[in-house]
Amino acid sequence: MKMWKLVIADDEPKIRRGLSKALPWAELNIEVAGEAEDGAQALELAQRLRPDILFVDICMPNMDGLEFIAKLREHASHCVIIVISGHDEFRYAQQALQLNVFDYLLKPVERDKLEQVVVQAIDRLKGAREKEREEAWRSRQLRMNEDALRDVFLIKWVNGLHSEEEIHRNLAFFELGFDGPGWLIALKVAQRLDTGKERRVWDPNLLEFAVANIAGDVLRDMFDQVSCVFNDKKGRLVLFGKSAGSVHWADIGDKLQDKIEKLLEKPVMMELQPIPDGIAGLPGAYRELVKELDAKGRLSPIIALSKKYIDKHYDRSTLTLGDVADSIQVSPTYLSKQLKRELGLSFIDYLTEIRIRKAIHWMNDPHIKVYEIAEKVGYSSQHYFSSAFKKVTGASPIAYRKGIHE
Repeated sequence: MKMWKLVIADDEPKIRRGLSKALPWAELNIEVAGEAEDGAQALELAQRLRPDILFVDICMPNMDGLEFIAKLREHASHCVIIVISGHDEFRYAQQALQLNVFDYLLKPVERDKLEQVVVQAIDRLKGAREKEREEAWRSRQLRMNEDALRDVFLIKWVNGLHSEEEIHRNLAFFELGFDGPGWLIALKVAQRLDTGKERRVWDPNLLEFAVANIAGDVLRDMFDQVSCVFNDKKGRLVLFGKSAGSVHWADIGDKLQDKIEKLLEKPVMMELQPIPDGIAGLPGAYRELVKELDAKGRLSPIIALSKKYIDKHYDRSTLTLGDVADSIQVSPTYLSKQLKRELGLSFIDYLTEIRIRKAIHWMNDPHIKVYEIAEKVGYSSQHYFSSAFKKVTGASPIAYRKGIHE
């Protein structure tokens, strides 16, 4: 058990020595943490050591005991102060009591009396400590209850079960600063990968807690824009917030996705949806987002993760099936079979489709040359790019661009 700290403040060295040895302090679970010869030194010690018990003389140089106590009370209300003074004048005792001292003892103090007062002081400290623990526990319970109520409100809101009046009232109560337009993001962790390897399967409640904490860490510096993060009780982490020029929601989603995948070693599916109409538009945006996320969920986690990797690294001219397989720790042969089974495409066909789709986007910019577009989408050879482009679209890049701008 942590020892109680005692500081002794008296201008007489003999008195300080006597008090420091007056009782078997260790048996009382008390540590004599420091001594001071005047009020100024006592104040510095008290602020640095934060003692639980203070023995204080009234008459000391530089700053007397009463002035010291008054200054100390501005910062350390928890400290039990016992005045030990040679003055028995009523005015001193009266002033000391007004400063909320625990007791006022006259020198020379009897050992039994000192021990009795110290034991009473410890009882008060124990009571105060227990009260602090109870208040901290109650505060935690209130926060937990408030968080639970907030999640109930949010789940009902995104499912369209609240009137506009109820929404405004709850937004104010839970201090959620959202009035739209904005963005909605949902992420879902895939628990199982059908690779034949043993992988950790998280308890759903622990997984929810871990994901929420990771999100809180990633978003700590963005909470001016991110209005809320919550779990929709269907395995999806949902966050929404305001549209702002400096906030790129796709980047936020990617950052969250990457961080969760890295820390939990699980694939994460992510969808992003605009909320054009603010408060009224949230349920509709949520429905669209869930539909998109569920469509992704119909793919096996391996293929969802492979698609994500290819979509992110398609611009690498050296990208191979082996690179993708290594990134999700499966064999290239197994991955090739799964791609064909679920997408109906080989790895090369899917990669080509992605690259050409991206190339078509760049074709809209007349200032970018064809060979530059080829490099942007992962082709080191313009000839090979042109061949792939024509195979997918039925036209060469030059003919396709000409058709756009006619």
